[in-house]
Amino acid sequence: MDRRGLAAASTAVAVAVAGSISIVITVLVRTGLLTTDRNENDAAWLLAEPLVLAGLVFVVVRWSPPRAAAVAGSLAAAGSALWVQRFLSDEPPLDAVFASAVWLIPSLAAGTVAWYLCWAAAERTRAIALARAEQRLRLALDLHDFVAHDISEIVARAQAGAAVLPLDDPRVAELLGQIEAAGLRALESMDQAVHALGEGQDPVRLARGGIDDIDELVRRFASAGELEAVVERRLIREVDATIGAEAYRVVVEALTNVRRHAVRATQVTVVLNEVGGGLLVSIVDDGDGRSATARQAVGGLGLVAMTDRVERLRGSVEAGPLRSRGWQVTVALPLSRNTDQGATA
Repeated sequence: MDRRGLAAASTAVAVAVAGSISIVITVLVRTGLLTTDRNENDAAWLLAEPLVLAGLVFVVVRWSPPRAAAVAGSLAAAGSALWVQRFLSDEPPLDAVFASAVWLIPSLAAGTVAWYLCWAAAERTRAIALARAEQRLRLALDLHDFVAHDISEIVARAQAGAAVLPLDDPRVAELLGQIEAAGLRALESMDQAVHALGEGQDPVRLARGGIDDIDELVRRFASAGELEAVVERRLIREVDATIGAEAYRVVVEALTNVRRHAVRATQVTVVLNEVGGGLLVSIVDDGDGRSATARQAVGGLGLVAMTDRVERLRGSVEAGPLRSRGWQVTVALPLSRNTDQGATA
């Protein structure tokens, strides 16, 4: 149970206890086991009890779970309604019942107002969720109709080039094959993104790749350019699939930034390590200082999105230039999504 749920449960218990105490006092007074002082100077203090109980009804109905609110609110409302019976021992039963009904009105009013506020908040939440679903659908359609179309054109041109260009040089055939394979992978990723947006599912769960796919990812990255890229694995325990998928996405984002901004880099090192009971993913390149400035100015969106995803998994992100030369991205994640605390760098 999170802090908000614990606070709501504690509030319900406190209100239930307050209502129960008020009812017990009323029963003791009516049975003669407890006497009350009817000094007129204390009238204001006596009136405060049912009004406070009515306020507690509002609080518990507004902020506690429905079942707990029903139980605790009923006890508080009953205490507020029965309070007046302490002073009506000599009145006819019908008058006593009418008096309790009157004193029940403040609690009913408070509960009704609180319920309306809960209903209005729930309606706003549903409206926001519906608006977000519509935005996801529009974005999914745009991705499918425009971006996927452009990527498919790249694949088609690579296939056409393989058909009409002289392929005596094996490097040309290899290059065209790499372009076609990259385009097909991009289309597959696009289909998954469109599915995630359309269904409103967690994109992390639909991610293509995991901790065991990072070696192949880095190998493809190195084969597409002049960079030397290596992976250093220092893992002992098994990594949760969701955490592994996020680690894969972190490496994808970091390598993309190297390709975009670190044009003078010659080496990239990806380190997968266990530190402090968690997973530590580090990506280091040896690009020059100008690449660091470019990444800070242009590559901020990817870093912000990465930080948001990692923090949802109770992890942390650090990124910045190295003192001598290059750029480093370090991400700390728990080994399991159910781990209470993430790893620390």
